[in-house]
Amino acid sequence: MDYTGIASVTFVATDLGEARRYLSDWGLARARTGRRELRGETRSGSTVIVVAAGSGEGAGFREVIYGVATAAQRDAIAAELARDRQVLRDDGGTVRTVDDCGFPIGFRVWKPRRSKSRPAPTRWNAPAARSRIDREAVAFGEGAQPGQIGHIVFAVNDVARAEAFYRDRLGFWLSDRYVGGAGVFLRWARRSEHHNVFFLKSRSGRDELHHLAFEVDSVHEVFGGGLAFSRAGWKTQIGPGRHPISSAYFWYFVNPMGGAFEYFCDPDYVTERWKPRNFRVNRFSEWHLPAGLPTASDGHARPSLATARAIEAEAAARASAR
Repeated sequence: MDYTGIASVTFVATDLGEARRYLSDWGLARARTGRRELRGETRSGSTVIVVAAGSGEGAGFREVIYGVATAAQRDAIAAELARDRQVLRDDGGTVRTVDDCGFPIGFRVWKPRRSKSRPAPTRWNAPAARSRIDREAVAFGEGAQPGQIGHIVFAVNDVARAEAFYRDRLGFWLSDRYVGGAGVFLRWARRSEHHNVFFLKSRSGRDELHHLAFEVDSVHEVFGGGLAFSRAGWKTQIGPGRHPISSAYFWYFVNPMGGAFEYFCDPDYVTERWKPRNFRVNRFSEWHLPAGLPTASDGHARPSLATARAIEAEAAARASAR
């Protein structure tokens, strides 16, 4: 099966204003917005959709739609799943159903946009290799512009059942797993990022969204995006840090609509030659900060920043006096 990516993920929000700020601060481009629905897009066109909660409805995950390359592939998936569950098709050609854990899923013909040109990542200097000469490194910047939704993660009660459905019915590939049903990393193609879907054993006893992950261009953007998002008032769940499984740098933030959002970069890219591994101990990170980067608690600017502002103010005063 030729999957093209995560086309969209839909959430329900009890406060659309808060959700709008969250998506905007996250760096998603505003797409169509209505009185009861809003959308934010990555550079590739993968979309986060947020709809207003109905009466008595709480915030949370609603559905994920996977892109496929052709209508024939979408129809083949629909026919396969219709053997033992209801499959619906909307006027736009999206087919919808639920997976074996009860999560709403769908499939549509979808082609990611090619990202516009971006500044080249910084060259790195090492003791025996000086590749960045007479130039500064790329700065962290003032925020992130996510390139794509890279993966989605669910906490489930039956990891083996989830794995069987996605591998046997949808054609996903095994990348790695935790033994004893603790977790499984799956990808949707022979050649892909290390994982596009991850199932881990639920600690709450509920099948639920754990997090949605957005790939950015570099570790500078993970840190720059995380710093800007923190300054906007959003709470770190954990990070920044680095995963030993998949090698990606990460920073997770609490999502008011449920679960978490993750910035990540530099994941492993694997092929059919990759040999899946079985892990017996938790390898969530090789290092991480548990509550984000520390900040000054007194609210005062650092001396260097205060000095710079004073110099700028003095220069402006001299210029205006001429």
